[in-house]
Amino acid sequence: MPALSAAKFHARSISCKNHLHQMGVALQLYVHENQNRYPFFLGPRGPSYGDAVGQGENAAGLVYWSSKLFPYYPLSWTNNAFHCPGYMRKISGPFARHLACRQGSYAYNTFGVEYDNSNEKCFGLGPIMFWKNAQGAHLPAVAETQIMVPSAMLAIGDSFVKVIMDAGEDNWGCCNNNDSSLLESAYALGHGKNYNQLCCDGHISAMSPSILFDPSKSAPLWNYDNQPHPELWTP
Repeated sequence: MPALSAAKFHARSISCKNHLHQMGVALQLYVHENQNRYPFFLGPRGPSYGDAVGQGENAAGLVYWSSKLFPYYPLSWTNNAFHCPGYMRKISGPFARHLACRQGSYAYNTFGVEYDNSNEKCFGLGPIMFWKNAQGAHLPAVAETQIMVPSAMLAIGDSFVKVIMDAGEDNWGCCNNNDSSLLESAYALGHGKNYNQLCCDGHISAMSPSILFDPSKSAPLWNYDNQPHPELWTP
């Protein structure tokens, strides 16, 4: 039985990595056709290809990153085939806990190590379109040239599965997902103990969540400048 379980997990992990590889190809095609900039987590209004769009006063109608990839990888967020085969929990559009977030198996590196509320900035790939900096200017989409180490920076990967929600949340961030005050912790996924991630150069890696979501061990991987930014870590 242990051998059969290991074989099943291995097969699911390979399938998950294949999904991420296809997303990586789609992401690169999007970047190269959009002024060499990455998609916002929630970006300009446009076709959502049947998926939910942002809700709330500022986010209403904004389109998610996954919908921006649809022309290059024609699977919608609500299609089970989009998600990791080892993910057996809920898939949904925006939910009550946070009107911008969704539930599912994959996540986009929105925040970097964490969103800086005081200065309204982040070091991830996908700020939300209506976010503004300290000067009141909207945060721009992240340019490919800003990625200092593409082979190290995380782009898309297995989402942090939480006990309270019993589902993944698709706006990844290292410190916000490691916040013990939320009384949340990671489940092992259905393909073993490691989480798969797509990096900006297109390669796929696997890492233990105890390393991936611990800023003392992985913080530079989340940020486009490849710096740890400990000033943003959650206490």
